[in-house]
Amino acid sequence: MFTMVKHPDNWLVAVQAHQIRCLKQVPGAADDHFQLSRGDLPLQDTRNWALVRLTEGVAGLAIGENRLLALESGDCWQGHLGTYLNWYQEGAIEMDVWYWPSLPDAYTPELITGFQDALLALLDFNALLPQDPAPGFEFFRSGDVIIKEGEPADCVFTLIQGRAKVVRDEMELGIAREGEILGLQAMLLHTTRTASVIADGNCTAVKVTYDKFQSLIATRPELVMSTLETMAQQIERMNQRLLSAD
Repeated sequence: MFTMVKHPDNWLVAVQAHQIRCLKQVPGAADDHFQLSRGDLPLQDTRNWALVRLTEGVAGLAIGENRLLALESGDCWQGHLGTYLNWYQEGAIEMDVWYWPSLPDAYTPELITGFQDALLALLDFNALLPQDPAPGFEFFRSGDVIIKEGEPADCVFTLIQGRAKVVRDEMELGIAREGEILGLQAMLLHTTRTASVIADGNCTAVKVTYDKFQSLIATRPELVMSTLETMAQQIERMNQRLLSAD
């Protein structure tokens, strides 16, 4: 699970602990299993859904078009979100569903209050923060091109989940891993991409345009240090490859 907004310290740890408690208390076998194509989840009648668990793909919670968090395989959440929140999905998904009648009455308050308290804590925390330019989360399947060699460099991607291959002239140069900033040097130098970056399995990345990147640097100075660290690591890896080639 990951959030599209900032979260308090230890928020993810607390939510994951609540997920584990919920899954331990529901019957071992789910009442139903859904295989949903892209766009099907928001159309479901969820009024009888007590708990859902993702088994494949990515789905999450939103307020209108504003996405709050994403659930991945193994994550669970309260199934019926009411009228204010809504489900969204990225591509095809599969999920287990437990219905309210199959759960013990004593379990119901803990399930509801646990997830609602987590959402309230997330929303309250963000209401107290100055607004940053909203990042754009993008999802890639294995083989998808994140960055294409030779194209203009007008944005960067931060890989937040998965890994990707760095390829030049059909030769693999290395592997990009979670936390790495992709395409930074070309964007800063206003040049074209010197290599392609291709998803090696399912990936999630944040796309930031040059203008938004400048705004982020201005509003969050800690990103300057993070950017410098990323560039230093990339230079170090290049030096290591050159030494190995010798």
